[in-house]
Amino acid sequence: MDNAFFAGVEVKETLLSTGAHIGLPVRYYDWSWMNAIFPAPAANVQRLLPSNKLKPLLLMPGKAMVALTAIEYRHIADVGPYNEFSVSVLVQCEPIITVPGLPVLFNPLLSPQWYKKFGVYICHLPVTTKEAYQFGVEIWGYPKFVAEISFEETDQIRRCRLRAEGQEIISLDVKKLATQARSISLYSYSVKNSQLLRTLIQTQGQYGIATFPGGASYTLGNHPIAEELRALRMGKTAVGRFYAPLVQSMLHPACEQLQL
Repeated sequence: MDNAFFAGVEVKETLLSTGAHIGLPVRYYDWSWMNAIFPAPAANVQRLLPSNKLKPLLLMPGKAMVALTAIEYRHIADVGPYNEFSVSVLVQCEPIITVPGLPVLFNPLLSPQWYKKFGVYICHLPVTTKEAYQFGVEIWGYPKFVAEISFEETDQIRRCRLRAEGQEIISLDVKKLATQARSISLYSYSVKNSQLLRTLIQTQGQYGIATFPGGASYTLGNHPIAEELRALRMGKTAVGRFYAPLVQSMLHPACEQLQL
């Protein structure tokens, strides 16, 4: 891919407390990711959310969705390469009404017009470098920590292994999919200074998307985060998955700040 995606974007330099400078939006020129979504009891998932303004997007009555996402950032403006793993909840902010099962008919990433303030609330966001930790925490309040994140792959499967403090957290396997060019935008929710931040993430790339069950699996370790995920009682069968070997994106400054 060329860099036409970034043409005409106004970049504002931000000074971090470390003395490092980073341009906003952060421009990610080359990265890959895989993602699998698993069902979990909505009451358990709601306890992970920092505010009653956020409600889990329901797959069906009583069932919310937890997304496990593994990313390999190969080329970023102002920041060195790093890997990342995200544990997040699919949410809506201050929804007027939540219709169980709507995601089965209309994927929120592909049909955002059907969802009011759809996004992902990020519960955990380990990364592999202190540099990546610093800017994510300082600008957006993302729940980052430094961990070991490695990838393996075969012709059919891509695997990510997450470890921290000498303990296994999770291993995620996702089957590869045929891809096509797509542009996808989504919003993340995070907490900083007792405020809920809503942040736009714009992407374009080669995407494979499956909205049918299966094609992914996870294995939990013995780290406290693994125990937290185990307590969620997530299902073992994925209800959807993404595979994207080549993506570009922009992470913008927060576009909205809400009181918790």
